Amino acid sequence: MFPVRRIRPSRLLAPYVKAFEERSRRLDATVVLRPLPARTEQFLEFYLADRYRVRDIASGAVEAAPDIVLVGLQTYRRVDVLLGGDLNLFTIQFTPTGFSSLFGQAAASLTDRAHDGRDVLGSEIALIAEQLEAAPDLAARAAIAEAWLGGRAIPLTADPIAWAARRMTALHGSVRVADLAEAVDLGERQFERRFTRAVGVSPKRYARVLRFREALRLKAEGAEPSWAAVAQAAGYVDQAHMIHEFRALAGDTPERLLATMAPALETVLPGVGNLQSGRNATA
Repeated sequence: MFPVRRIRPSRLLAPYVKAFEERSRRLDATVVLRPLPARTEQFLEFYLADRYRVRDIASGAVEAAPDIVLVGLQTYRRVDVLLGGDLNLFTIQFTPTGFSSLFGQAAASLTDRAHDGRDVLGSEIALIAEQLEAAPDLAARAAIAEAWLGGRAIPLTADPIAWAARRMTALHGSVRVADLAEAVDLGERQFERRFTRAVGVSPKRYARVLRFREALRLKAEGAEPSWAAVAQAAGYVDQAHMIHEFRALAGDTPERLLATMAPALETVLPGVGNLQSGRNATA
């Protein structure tokens, strides 16, 4: 298991950032394969020690990840990562609309891609990386990131697209797009255009990835005894439809995917609070 420490952002950044995270583990000579199937997360990751190696699914080519990597929502299993060495990562997890709101860029520019952070965010990100590397712990690193992103954040009024993305996430994709558009008082086409720009994919595709991730979670956590029960609980028509979706979004059957992911599953460590006014406060 890979331990994750997590700090929530301040109220100012909460509409933009889900969490600041730290992953730290020494694997020595061990190399762990971590499949990366479709997922909704958008994040900025800093490698403070050794870097992941990334294997392209289509070509089989393996290369080191950039030491600052900006990753968008993924709609299929594009790469696997190989974990080894001394791992120490600091990650800024954005909300579904957080990146596009903070940086004024369409989220679709990140979808199914991983960019060198310098290419997208410019030279300032290298200075932030230096500060993060010198910081002694997660709380100090989160405070650095909070100060940097807080300079870009403004207090937001109600954002209908952010609300819709949260609603879809809470319901694991089991909601009609027409109902969401009506709830935020937008025409369906207008809603779909705005959602795609802010989140990176259409609402229907977002729901599809959410449903897949929910099925994976249910089985990984043992919430359902069988894959047929998982399919029903996750909102699939039947198990055959779920298997088809796993092949499309993860490139494998449910059983084989879960078996491959098991060595690299993560656990969140308790006792980490949130930032208020730049300080770490116990929740």
